[in-house]
Amino acid sequence: MEHKSICVVGICTVDAVARYVDEYPPRGGLRSFDSLVFTTGGNAVNCTIALAKLGLASRVITKVGRDSSGELVLSELTRHGVDASGVIRCDDAHTPFSFVCVHRDGQRSFLHTVGTNGTLRLEEIDLDLVRGCELLLVTGAMLLPALDGRPTAELLREARGAGAVTLLDTSFVDAAAADRWRAVVTPALEHLDYFVPSRLEAAAVTGHEHPAEAARALLDGGCRSAVIKLDREGVYFQAADGSTGAVPAYRVDGVVDTTGAGDCWCAGFLAGLAMGEPLADALLLGNAVAAHGIQQAGASSGIPRLQAVRQFQARTPTV
Repeated sequence: MEHKSICVVGICTVDAVARYVDEYPPRGGLRSFDSLVFTTGGNAVNCTIALAKLGLASRVITKVGRDSSGELVLSELTRHGVDASGVIRCDDAHTPFSFVCVHRDGQRSFLHTVGTNGTLRLEEIDLDLVRGCELLLVTGAMLLPALDGRPTAELLREARGAGAVTLLDTSFVDAAAADRWRAVVTPALEHLDYFVPSRLEAAAVTGHEHPAEAARALLDGGCRSAVIKLDREGVYFQAADGSTGAVPAYRVDGVVDTTGAGDCWCAGFLAGLAMGEPLADALLLGNAVAAHGIQQAGASSGIPRLQAVRQFQARTPTV
């Protein structure tokens, strides 16, 4: 499929996804759950595998340990046809790991160990790979302490200077103070074509809970366009051309697992931009891909080929 070249920089994990965990045991106690699935995860890996399933090629830049979990990440990327030539191997840190607790309503909670995500540095990234892309997404900010903030801003500046469209997504860290959110995101804003946080992330950065107010503050901070993901309500956007509005989600019968829903949305949005679609259509495609992601367990298990997503869009009403 002909499209603009895509590079995604960010976090990886190996996930153990447990369903269903609605109550945590007390100290010394025990609770049972129904099923456990081991899978790759992390924003950058989820997004590029979802792109591959849609039928779009992409490159991923992340960092793994020289351990069995790192081998699993690399083998899954390779199996799906993702360009992993930019993946960095590390001898002195382990591959990140998350235990994902899926609740019966499809929402999830995480227990996470940072591992190599905590040591990914700008100096390790092959900037020629970044400069050679036409779309660059940095994803997982807030969980990349050695790359967050000014190093990410420099990475985005390099890509944009070479002609790339730049995007940034964050991971929600509920315990992080407002000062940390601003320190991570604010330096990047002037180098961004699109900032694509969730509602909670946008509020954490700007102090505004209403999406329109948060988006305006982000544009005032320097980014050209802000797209705020609103879960079952779709997305809200304010764009560089002055356009603004809500783009609704697609109606689905049931939510199985929301793990990776934002990453699947990013894959759909990137796919739309890469194929030259108007902004509103790319946003709708993001919503459609996310709708598939939440209907199966695992971050990208439910993503079909792009043609099937198009068919879904044609027959499925929005909310």
